[in-house]
Amino acid sequence: MGVDVSIGGLGVAGATLAYLLASKGFKVRAYDVAKGYHKACGDAVTVRPQTLEIARQTGSIVTAIRRFVIAVNGNVVHDFELSPPPWIIVDKARMVSRLREMASELGAEIIHGSWVRGREPIWVDARGPYSRSAKNAIFLYRVYTTSRWSGDTVMLDFNVEERGVYWIFPVDTDGRMVNIGAGFEGVNSAVEVERRLEKYHKRVVGEPLETIDRRGALMQLFNDVTLYKDGSFRVGEAAGLLLRTGGEGNRPAILSAAALARSLSDAGVEDSTRISSLYRRRILGLVDEVLVSRILLALVRGSSIRVASDLLASLPREFWIRFVRAEVKSHYLARLLISNYGLGVGVVRALLSYLSSRGHRLGS
Repeated sequence: MGVDVSIGGLGVAGATLAYLLASKGFKVRAYDVAKGYHKACGDAVTVRPQTLEIARQTGSIVTAIRRFVIAVNGNVVHDFELSPPPWIIVDKARMVSRLREMASELGAEIIHGSWVRGREPIWVDARGPYSRSAKNAIFLYRVYTTSRWSGDTVMLDFNVEERGVYWIFPVDTDGRMVNIGAGFEGVNSAVEVERRLEKYHKRVVGEPLETIDRRGALMQLFNDVTLYKDGSFRVGEAAGLLLRTGGEGNRPAILSAAALARSLSDAGVEDSTRISSLYRRRILGLVDEVLVSRILLALVRGSSIRVASDLLASLPREFWIRFVRAEVKSHYLARLLISNYGLGVGVVRALLSYLSSRGHRLGS
């Protein structure tokens, strides 16, 4: 019997899709160049019914995050707790490995090697950052270290001065081990990033960095959202479904895979036009989030350090609560700017700074 769907890439998006399609009775052939799954960061998952279900099915939940510390250039601007916890930390290697196993148990053919597109009716590109050129990707690097931290607390530091972001995530429930990492525009040296992490960990945690494990990977922050191209549907980071401001990729990966699986189930594998229409409709909200995050990132990147820092520091607590809950969409942003004169002025200043910098570069 022939194969219905060919999937390239078995990270979070591809493995979720392979499992969901196999559970719906589709004949799936999925490829990945690596037998095991390893990635630098991305242990956090925003809670939604589908993301929580996948995490529970794979037994990959490590801890739940209730407290969020938001900093700009190393200075804390907001510190709040939320209930129920909007994030979970997962063992992502376990999540992906288990999804692959579950897909295989349901009849999916898992192949360790480069993606080969044959005569299957449907092709899906799920190769994450490696589906596109690495030229404009950001290099992310993380270290696992023993530490005195809280098992329910995350710190996010948007460091405009260094054109990057630092994070500290717990790796266990008691905070004795953390994932501390960072990514900076234009910095591709693991040695340099780890040097900065050593200084950051000492300043924030008060202890030297004792590396247990280190890892680096690329993240595509600047690509357009593309759900279908060159005869292939796309999911997750391969589709550009990544929140630009915080680098959130797990929830978009799972939700886009679930939306495509449902669309294929409803439309069958022969009508690509109908599949595409259903797929787009089901992730409109997610695409809106991505586009809003792209606008915010462009303003911050294109503005002067002072203007961008002032803008981020002036964002109200409500914004950051919505940010960690993944609820910053265009209608909310518009309402926020209309109701907050000072913030609106800040955005205009950032926009003018951004346009001025673009004009300077174009004229030089």
